[in-house]
Amino acid sequence: MSDKNILVVAKFTAKPGKADELKKVLTHGVKPARAEAGCVHYDLYRSVEDGNVFLFHETWKNEEAVRTHGEQPHFKTLMADAEPLLSTPPAVHRV
Repeated sequence: MSDKNILVVAKFTAKPGKADELKKVLTHGVKPARAEAGCVHYDLYRSVEDGNVFLFHETWKNEEAVRTHGEQPHFKTLMADAEPLLSTPPAVHRV
């Protein structure tokens, strides 16, 4: 297993009229993600060009940390709560 940091950028796009509700859902996931042992940094941004678009910019210690994050109850809750508010599935890019 590689010990190199993994950068993840995840794009969430809200349905029209659902951006503020989606922001609340996504914001609730920041603190518990930052508390995970494998988290180097975890930030949420809202696009200035399109207020329906949110980006998570995440850095994880390694692949195991990314995998562990995806298995956390808080992550699963975030995804379940966000799904009905999204216009498209999240776009996730790993670097």
